[in-house]
Amino acid sequence: MPHPADGPWSREIRAELDIDAPSERVFDVLTDLDAYPEWNPFTPRVESTLRLGDPVHLHVRLGKGARLSHRIEYVTAHERPHRLCWGADVGARFLVRADRCQTLTALEGDRTRYVCTDRITGWLTPLVIRFFGEAMQRGFEDGALALKKRAEA
Repeated sequence: MPHPADGPWSREIRAELDIDAPSERVFDVLTDLDAYPEWNPFTPRVESTLRLGDPVHLHVRLGKGARLSHRIEYVTAHERPHRLCWGADVGARFLVRADRCQTLTALEGDRTRYVCTDRITGWLTPLVIRFFGEAMQRGFEDGALALKKRAEA
């Protein structure tokens, strides 16, 4: 029996762009959860202490006009000003696991490369990607562009 992280049981949704702001400023925007409704079209509401192991209540909009869906994930990394990650199992770990990481790399000239990935693993990964993959990809890209606009303002 193949491992869920191999082959069709593992996919990554990814958005990447450069932001004309220092990584500290970008990280401040990412961690100011109260301000998410002002700028984040994909996840307009997030509630958490952002302490390692604590829950992250995500209210995600999978498409324009779609209702918010609520998920609870858990902080797996909080490394200022470089990385913020959370993840959770959906059902049993071998069915679906989602691990989202937002990574910031300082570039010359007070610029930052932002990379957001969501690694989906488990035996139901093909179904998740089939039904939600396109909306997740658009959401990540829209969120990255909104983060850029907010951090550069």
